[in-house]
Amino acid sequence: MPLLETITSVLFGGKDTARRRAAAAQKPEDLRTVVRVPQRMRSGYLWTEKLISPRACMIKDLSVKGARVEIIGDPVKHSLLADGVRLYFDTEKHEIQSKVVWSKGQMLGLRFEGKPRPPSRTYR
Repeated sequence: MPLLETITSVLFGGKDTARRRAAAAQKPEDLRTVVRVPQRMRSGYLWTEKLISPRACMIKDLSVKGARVEIIGDPVKHSLLADGVRLYFDTEKHEIQSKVVWSKGQMLGLRFEGKPRPPSRTYR
């Protein structure tokens, strides 16, 4: 299943969708325009030309517009990620160009800047 279809089905399909939307509507401090769905152990890689090798990460939350990821292992200097990163989804074998919009320790907030595409390099 293509990545965009996976994201869309997770966000808008399934039995729990009505329950998730109702729970999101009860939180007045959450001003997001799309539903953000927590993920379970979805692995991926972050890559930018400034890094020596791709960095393993866990995708914690996912929406149509972005994701929250946790970098595994040694910290990455945030200046290396300032020009944008590619987020590679290990299960779907696709990558998506992203921009770091916030960071807190090993956690990064990414905004997607394009559509999923086949990988431009080998990840591992």
